[in-house]
Amino acid sequence: MSERLVEIAEDSARGGFFLFTGNASQLIILAIGSIIVARLLGPENYGLLSLSLVIPLTLVGLIDLGVNSALTRFSAKLRVEGKAQLVAGMLRSGFLFKLLMGVAMSATCFIFSDALATHVLNRPGMGFLVRIASALILFEAIFATLNSAFIGLDKMEGSALIMNAQSIAKTTLSPLLVVLGFSVVGALAGHIASYMIASLAGSLIFSKYYRGLGKSSNTSFSSNIKVMLRYGFPLYLSALIPLIRGQYQTIILAFFTSNVEIGNLHIATNLSTMMNVLIFPLAVLFPAFSKVSPNSNELKKAFTLAVKYTALFTVPATVLVATLSKDLVYTLYGHSYRSAPTFLSLYILTFLYTGAGFFVLGYLFSGIGETSTVFKFNLINLLVFLPLVPVLTMLYGVLGSIVALLISGLISLAYGLFIATKKIHVKPDFKASSRIYLSSFLSAIPVLAFLYVSPFNGLPNVLISGSLFLLTYLTLTPLIGAITHTDLESLKSILSRIKIVWPLIRPVLAYEAKLLNLAQSETKTRTIRF
Repeated sequence: MSERLVEIAEDSARGGFFLFTGNASQLIILAIGSIIVARLLGPENYGLLSLSLVIPLTLVGLIDLGVNSALTRFSAKLRVEGKAQLVAGMLRSGFLFKLLMGVAMSATCFIFSDALATHVLNRPGMGFLVRIASALILFEAIFATLNSAFIGLDKMEGSALIMNAQSIAKTTLSPLLVVLGFSVVGALAGHIASYMIASLAGSLIFSKYYRGLGKSSNTSFSSNIKVMLRYGFPLYLSALIPLIRGQYQTIILAFFTSNVEIGNLHIATNLSTMMNVLIFPLAVLFPAFSKVSPNSNELKKAFTLAVKYTALFTVPATVLVATLSKDLVYTLYGHSYRSAPTFLSLYILTFLYTGAGFFVLGYLFSGIGETSTVFKFNLINLLVFLPLVPVLTMLYGVLGSIVALLISGLISLAYGLFIATKKIHVKPDFKASSRIYLSSFLSAIPVLAFLYVSPFNGLPNVLISGSLFLLTYLTLTPLIGAITHTDLESLKSILSRIKIVWPLIRPVLAYEAKLLNLAQSETKTRTIRF
């Protein structure tokens, strides 16, 4: 790997590590809360809670129109240019716009709650829950705008604070209100209150930063909004597609499946979010790809390595979760969620696309300015999914819905690879990826054998099987050739700069190096010392 690529990789690794730890802590807090609430409510009521959030989550996504992205961009750009008054003007206009939109959409949802519950969710008796959930639109809109503003002002501590405040408040209030006897209403109220608390805390902190910008410019509200919409609306359209796909899937499920099945699926999606802990740090690839010249050998190498190193972690984790789905679900959520293990085993398979570049492609296209390709990538996914999901859901229920998701993802991946190969002249190292897949699948064999004869259930199975899988994978990876001496040198160069995790990673890389030397002992290979 070239010196420049090493430098870019080191920066990405440091940023990715902080994203990993921050996102992981938030997910862990929220996961604890969801486990408690799901156990207290049971599958049917948990499904009802999931459905009650569909309408507000859809509406809050519709009202942004790209303003949040514009706030981040113009706050950062104008601040660097020393135009603090213009920053203040943009922020004032952006917050006023989102506040007005949030109030209007919350009121609309409140007034038409019965009709929305009947015709959209196919649950006439849910009007009361949708009416309560309408307040979420306003508070979540404020929350998202605050987050964008903090990032644009380079006040990441503010962003971290409101995210942690929301997760802690939800994990505390929702279970407490359920225990007090308020059931689904209590869980929903706790969810809404968490965003209200985080928004109030964030507003107090933001007001301090806002006052520090000085007097706001005299630019009119309409002029500022026009500038922000002109920039943010194309990005809004791209972000809207995954939102539409996710909520459309839930609405279709509401027509063809029961609350119990929806509750079981929600458990599967909850557990799949643990994979996002591995995927979320890929956000650092956006600036990383931006630093590399398009159509250069460095870009090709950066893309190939990004796909390979992402797959090295994500593919085995996917296989392990699919293998241990039953014990994971029953340990965390209890035996009442009987369908969730099957749903999880199938739903998690979308992460297997990592070895073909599924999650890296979006950052590649965005990083080199091919934003229209990102939009087409997401649009193809949606256009395949829209007609497919009602047919498969009607025939096969939740399993059919998940299969529709896998098929649409595979077709959009094929399009992305075609554009990457033909237009940008980059492609994954499929030979390396196939070896990673082989190592992962072979590592599942001793785990399956152990589970077949294991006298244990739940947590002991998870701990023993996880350790067995990890040892087998770390042993097979170098022996099969999924990792090389060059990879070890690159990983050492990148990860040794992260002082917190290096003591844990160092013995693993040393073990890999010894196995590589053993496998290649017939040739004179260079021993890597750690």
